[in-house]
Amino acid sequence: MLLDCDEQLFMTYKRSGEKGAEKLLSKWSEEGTDSQADPKILGTSLSPNLFLVNEETAMNIAFSTARKYWGRVTTDMQTFFNRHGLDTKFINDRLNAFFYTQKGKETFFEQLFAQHTMDLERLIWLIFGKRMQITMPVNELQTIFLYKFENEYFVHMIYKEDAQFWHWLFMKKVYSLFIHKPLEQFTFIHEMMGHIEQSTRKTCVHVDNFVNNYRETLDKCITYVDNRNSTCLAKKQLHLYQIVTHYRLSEGDYRSVKALITSFEADWRYSMYALTEKEKVLIAYLLFHIAHQEKNNETVIQYGEYLLEDERLNNYAIEILLEYKELLPNRKPTPPAIIKNYELNFLENLYAILLDHYVRMERYQEGLLLLKEHVLASNKKIHATLVQKNYSNEQFIAIEASVQQDIALHVNNSLQHIGLSVEEWRQHYRQPDTPYYLVAQSASQHMLNILKVLFVTEQYELFEKLMEIYKKYLLLEDHFEKLRVFISAYV
Repeated sequence: MLLDCDEQLFMTYKRSGEKGAEKLLSKWSEEGTDSQADPKILGTSLSPNLFLVNEETAMNIAFSTARKYWGRVTTDMQTFFNRHGLDTKFINDRLNAFFYTQKGKETFFEQLFAQHTMDLERLIWLIFGKRMQITMPVNELQTIFLYKFENEYFVHMIYKEDAQFWHWLFMKKVYSLFIHKPLEQFTFIHEMMGHIEQSTRKTCVHVDNFVNNYRETLDKCITYVDNRNSTCLAKKQLHLYQIVTHYRLSEGDYRSVKALITSFEADWRYSMYALTEKEKVLIAYLLFHIAHQEKNNETVIQYGEYLLEDERLNNYAIEILLEYKELLPNRKPTPPAIIKNYELNFLENLYAILLDHYVRMERYQEGLLLLKEHVLASNKKIHATLVQKNYSNEQFIAIEASVQQDIALHVNNSLQHIGLSVEEWRQHYRQPDTPYYLVAQSASQHMLNILKVLFVTEQYELFEKLMEIYKKYLLLEDHFEKLRVFISAYV
């Protein structure tokens, strides 16, 4: 079920490509009565009157489209369900109960309204209560989008066939909404901007320098929207998205990010929409990592301690993750492990970076305090030994056993045959083309910082045991040479 404007643009796009579709949009624009200026940042915009619909129409479009493509069991779907032990009759009964009842329709719309998107995987979870990874068949519906603007709805579908057109049209419609609609009506900036970035990537696959083009276009759009809208919560959210996007796409040059943050904090400090604690944590997290990349030790420590104080980062991490999915690496933390890639979890990475800068600044007592107060700064066995000051042989054996377990899980994802896993690790962890290399590099760097702190603070027994473990399982010559130089200079 397509809107008239969608169908006309699709047919024109099929015949004449994007240029033909742009010509049709220009014709509509000339014929329209809307006198509002169009900056043509992304070509000609559409009047929202062409694609915004009322609630009943939005519900009917979304639900009938979902039923058409997802309401029957295709051969591919049946093969998939068979692998999960679900027979055809059971599947059809559940699909019919969902797609041919008013309750199913209401449930579908509630979920779509709450999440703004629906795909087959989410739908299967909704109907069957199972999260399953499903590969969509060719020429099928991929995604349904739904957003509300006061009493009107924006509903849009992405199809597998001619997907580039549907992504182009989605991008065009969202752009048009920002140009023609008051910003106060946008209550879902983060989701919508994330979706438009995904569609822009799909649409601009042929663009050589996507990053610069996307940032420049984003900045032009935000500047235009800024000048036409009064202060509101959506404007602040749009600016935050701009900051995070520049950070993600910075490619090592953070000047624009820092300039945007400075301007943002000045503009909103005394506003009725002053920064919330969560937003302050988000900004501090960005500045922490920027300072780390720029080797600004004092600033790293300042923001690192701020993020740890009162568990600020941990308290707001879920909210930040929901809004900016790619910002915080969120692999589940592993307190028992010392050999791991610390960059895969935002908290483990925070501790590793902070300890590194304590060492660089020769603030070893603060480094020791970090190790004693936070288990993720080392691991459970080392932390327990430090806290209890129990340097017994049993404790040292337990630490080494935990290291061997780390290695076994990395090599075989199993604690069976630990000896064989350790041997495999020892033979290959120094080789850049193996999956162990990045883990070894990250773990070695962090272990050496722990060793430096323990040596300077005279925790000699634990230092000697960890040194023995390091030489056995993790030794990297270039890292170890730096430790030798450090100890020699300190002595």
